Amino acid sequence: MNFDIYDEQKLARQLQIQKKKAWDIETDINWSQGIDLSKSFLPLNNVNTLFKNATPEQLRVISQLMGLIVASTISQLENVAYRLKVPVWENFLRKHPVNPELLELGEQFFEEEKKHSRAFNKYIDLFASEVNIDPVDLKRFLPKAHNTAIEKIYTLNSKVGGMAMWWLISAVEEESILFYHLLNEVKENVDPLYYNLHRCHFEEEVRHKSYAHMMLEVYNEFVNTPSSYVFKKVDFILAEVLNMTWTFSQLLKVKELKKYKNHHEFFNTLSSCMDLLEGKSQLDILSALFHSTPYISHTIHLSEHGHIRELLKRYNTSKLPLPNSRIGEILCTV
Repeated sequence: MNFDIYDEQKLARQLQIQKKKAWDIETDINWSQGIDLSKSFLPLNNVNTLFKNATPEQLRVISQLMGLIVASTISQLENVAYRLKVPVWENFLRKHPVNPELLELGEQFFEEEKKHSRAFNKYIDLFASEVNIDPVDLKRFLPKAHNTAIEKIYTLNSKVGGMAMWWLISAVEEESILFYHLLNEVKENVDPLYYNLHRCHFEEEVRHKSYAHMMLEVYNEFVNTPSSYVFKKVDFILAEVLNMTWTFSQLLKVKELKKYKNHHEFFNTLSSCMDLLEGKSQLDILSALFHSTPYISHTIHLSEHGHIRELLKRYNTSKLPLPNSRIGEILCTV
């Protein structure tokens, strides 16, 4: 991992590249092509422990639901990052000024986060119209972070001197890149619009993912109070706990989608998928989600991402003693 918060020329060059290659939400994504509901959204794991007897149609709908969950998660978390711009970034840099180039990169970073949130939200709205449901109703059952306890805790952590939000941002950026790589391997078999949206998102994530790392570096370099030592030790654990709690609480909402089974065949098929879980204990379901379910297991195990491991070692930061997942053994196919 190589980044230098003091190299003004390199930072200025990075900003120039990001602005030059930035995509436009309206002109660079062909929304008019609509959504192809005959195709999957995300590849699923080859050993499906939760839906062993699912039909091809059911697996396609599960893939589409997982795609919506991922889209909503990205939209929500990147919107939270933008909403917390003042407490997690502006207020911090007032106390610890940095060079103009690093400051401008931050402005660009937050604008891109806002754009990404809007783009994935637009896809969800389009999907809602395709399956005959009000977008507001659909979003009630998808991940939501705006005005939740999670957002408030991250805000409080920032106000008292912590950097937990930057740890979360670092991990989410890594996840988004990983998800695109899984998607890219099966791009001919997934909804073209869903793929192109993730491709655009991936391009900017790769270019700006280092900014969260830079902010952690600034904190490590310039903040040396007694309380900062504690935050450096526990901030990542806080991010893990909040992320895990939020993930499971949001997944619980999905079962309520059964009430829309008569709105569209998507919901009817999804309802039949939920029936496949009957007879499985909550422990079995939780274990599968925790250890071997693509996207969800990736999201829960933040410390397993390569660059996060490097950052934890670099800053001597603690993490939860979680058992390893089996996501490295999983082959995702359509």
